[in-house]
Amino acid sequence: MKNVKTIALVLLAGLMVFGLAACAIEPEEETDAPTTTDAPSETTAAITTAATTAAPESEPIVLKILAANVQNADYDRSGEATLADKYQKLADAFSTKSPDLVFLPESGSTLAAEGICSRMANASDYEVVAGAGANVMMLYNKEVFTLLSQGCQQIGAKDDENGSKYDRYMVWAKLRHKASGAQMVVVPIHVDYATQACKAQINTIVNYLKNNFPKIPFILGGDFNLELNTISKTSLVSEGYLNAGSTATEKVNGGAATFPGKNSIIDFVWYKGGIFYKATANKYEVITDALPTDHRPIYVEITITK
Repeated sequence: MKNVKTIALVLLAGLMVFGLAACAIEPEEETDAPTTTDAPSETTAAITTAATTAAPESEPIVLKILAANVQNADYDRSGEATLADKYQKLADAFSTKSPDLVFLPESGSTLAAEGICSRMANASDYEVVAGAGANVMMLYNKEVFTLLSQGCQQIGAKDDENGSKYDRYMVWAKLRHKASGAQMVVVPIHVDYATQACKAQINTIVNYLKNNFPKIPFILGGDFNLELNTISKTSLVSEGYLNAGSTATEKVNGGAATFPGKNSIIDFVWYKGGIFYKATANKYEVITDALPTDHRPIYVEITITK
């Protein structure tokens, strides 16, 4: 009987050890962090000598971004013979930069965004992101990104308490960079030109991103309808966003007006890193070529590193 009790105790102890081991390898809860196959898991690191070797640094991600108010591109004020001519000239200018993202504020309709998209070099690589009722759209390169989700919501209504002159919408897309797995949210901007409404709408956008996507980088680009000294009083600055036109290490036509009719700079690309990634602007360029729109496009390169 004594031997039977001893054997039972040994078996019980073995079961307890097995149970603890099983708990130790239970998978962690999924987060917004990009998934990779290069770095060993914590469990593997605990049982291999390779765990003492630091993982290699990931390659930096260089994103090429165009932001271009296309002046209600579903009709024409530029004197072009047809809308097709207008779309072609815009697409040709954009294609010279081989952009990963094209922000299209004041598109007017998906007709315009699709008309420009279909005339881009390597047009089949691009996809339109739009929203019902919105006047802001974007193109993303499907060879560079996977679209994870997208959304559209109203951020201002005509004659609202902030004095909005028109209905205004926010369109956003959550993208995964295919080569690295990094996720980010990108937003084309076209907010109201009434100062109070403009500031309120910018704050709404920033707060929405903060509350819904707290861990990943953001890139906002387009027509902000405010000059830099006024934008500096919005939550873009207080929440840590940086202006590519101010921080880029290389600038081309850096002081040129983006809205020549009023000799003002009101088109920008603002960016912010996330918990896992740091963002840095490398290049900022105002494209001063004559184009069928009343704004000048801006081209920005942003590097994102882990």
